[in-house]
Amino acid sequence: MSGDYGNYTIEVSFHSPLATPLQADTIFGHICWAVRYLKWKKEDRLAQFLGEFTETEPPPLLVSNGFPKGFLPKPIIPPVKQKVIDELYGLEDRINNSFKIKTIKSTDIIPKARFSELQKERITPENLFREMIACYEEIEALNKKKESMVVQHNSIDRIKGRVKEGGLYSQEETFFDEGHGVYEVYLKTNYFAKEELKRIFMFMSEGGFGRDKSTGKGYFSFDIHDGIDLPEAESPNAFMTLSSFIPTGKNPTKGYYNIVHKFGKLGGHYAKGVDEVHRNPFKVPLIMFTAGSLFFDKYETGKVYGSLLGEVHENKAIRHYAYAFPIGINVEVDNEDI
Repeated sequence: MSGDYGNYTIEVSFHSPLATPLQADTIFGHICWAVRYLKWKKEDRLAQFLGEFTETEPPPLLVSNGFPKGFLPKPIIPPVKQKVIDELYGLEDRINNSFKIKTIKSTDIIPKARFSELQKERITPENLFREMIACYEEIEALNKKKESMVVQHNSIDRIKGRVKEGGLYSQEETFFDEGHGVYEVYLKTNYFAKEELKRIFMFMSEGGFGRDKSTGKGYFSFDIHDGIDLPEAESPNAFMTLSSFIPTGKNPTKGYYNIVHKFGKLGGHYAKGVDEVHRNPFKVPLIMFTAGSLFFDKYETGKVYGSLLGEVHENKAIRHYAYAFPIGINVEVDNEDI
């Protein structure tokens, strides 16, 4: 990013269950609704802000997913070979430690300090696995401070004032131990001043984040800190995204990644399916690369990947945030690992 950008780390502390993942596109949507509803000196500040996103210039704002404080996404690379596990654990120890090994393979986060150590040399499946084994207790301690569970809900017939027949549905919600629902979001902008960001996030915190905020879900407080402390490789041969994103036709696609299917719903008063959105509160389904996905490229600080995606709704003014929040990494994977 250009030196003209302000770099911020936003510490978000949840005080109620969270029903929507803290992903960049959803955060961006909340920012946009805050800009629309707040009283600014300039008229139609949201239209002005969105007009700053073009195909030729760096975006006026980049935002990452939210990650547990002190953690980053684990780089997505091929799994470690079985012979490496056999070297670390004999047969008997491997059986005794099977749960630990399974947990390490499936977890999608890594302590930032461990990631910094990996960035000192090329990241390989072996040294990534070794670092993850070393921080197993730290990850387990974090997992014990929160719990995700499927919660059953009833759909209510507002006219009749009773539960709809066949209206039972379920959704996953995350519950936190008191004081432990703390996340970090990274944000870069040359459009908003810090005081404006405070106004925006204050508006968001008062309304709640994500699904079911009207019933108390996603209530949070926040602090905005100057600067972003992210470990970048000195000579990167790839970038890793800290946000869910969709590449443009000019972006590299050779790499390692996971995907997430997004069935986006409009926010604000658009969620009611008003005439302005043709009574349709839903965006078209999208497939996005997840945070932790990496792609080989001659990465340099400031390089832009992704876009503010159009053609996602009948209302052509509606867009979807699909930028990567990239950091440079150095990866080495043998053909045998693939």
